[in-house]
Amino acid sequence: MSTTGKDPQWRDAERFAERHARTVLARTDVRVTGPGSATELDLVGIDFAGRVEHRRSPVGRSDLEDLRAAAGAFVAVFYSRSGYTKTALLWAEEHHLALFGYTDTGYASPVNPYAVELVHRAQVDSEHQVRTATELVSRRANAVRQEAERREREALALELRAEDEARRAAERRRIQQERSERVLGRTVSLLLQMRIVPGTLATTVDRLAQSTIVAAVTDSAERLSMGDRPHAVALLRSLFDDAAAALEVLTPPTARDTANYRTSRQAVERGLDALDSADGLDAVGHVAPEHVAVQLRAAEVSWRALVGELTKALPAPLLGDVPVPRRPRHLTSRGSV
Repeated sequence: MSTTGKDPQWRDAERFAERHARTVLARTDVRVTGPGSATELDLVGIDFAGRVEHRRSPVGRSDLEDLRAAAGAFVAVFYSRSGYTKTALLWAEEHHLALFGYTDTGYASPVNPYAVELVHRAQVDSEHQVRTATELVSRRANAVRQEAERREREALALELRAEDEARRAAERRRIQQERSERVLGRTVSLLLQMRIVPGTLATTVDRLAQSTIVAAVTDSAERLSMGDRPHAVALLRSLFDDAAAALEVLTPPTARDTANYRTSRQAVERGLDALDSADGLDAVGHVAPEHVAVQLRAAEVSWRALVGELTKALPAPLLGDVPVPRRPRHLTSRGSV
């Protein structure tokens, strides 16, 4: 309605009605029409139209008719400080107008059943919105928590994987160091024997090439008892160490980059890895006989390749003194007779 003649208390009443519509009726878009507005309404919203009367006399039917005409299909709400006439109440119920009364102390209450229904509907809608918002917040909180847990699990898995890789690397270095120390000891021993017995190297290579121990152990792999298995693996590992020592003696430093030497070293490493696996290195629990048999067969393949390379690398035996054939007497000079 026109702002002409409205006192400050009337403006306070409009602001109070605006707060009531936003909070109690859950119409958060409702606002007071500003000064100079051409509409006959004091409160407007998306589908809301309202009037506020601050006079001392009850509101009659004509005021409600004006509100209904101005509101159209919108929800029509009337706020009155002095109540309503009986005809106004009957007409409001018939035409679905929500009537509220308010006091100067800031209290408003529904006057007719339609206003009660409007308040109830607002409460239901508010509760639904609260539940929806709560569920949304809960889902988001659960999603954030699950994401945090997933990242924590991934970080823990990465940490455990890094620790496992570091442990495996340390174990691999320890194994390589043990292998190098064993081969070094065998190499020194072989060199000392060669100083005493010159043919020791050829004898050692021939002994390794003719040995049937690897084949015999491999053939009986699945029948080995758990007590015999470590001894059998240790015996094969000793043969590989002897072969590695012979390889080091046979190969001069200048030939360490050749393909034959690298192939032989790979055969040694593969064979020792297979023996370690057959012995249960890095295994958890019982090692199945089938697994032992597979690893021993792999070690036998590496052994055959290794002794083959050793045999090829062994120098040919030096020929002894060959007697010079005597020349026929008739071909010699007379002075040499």
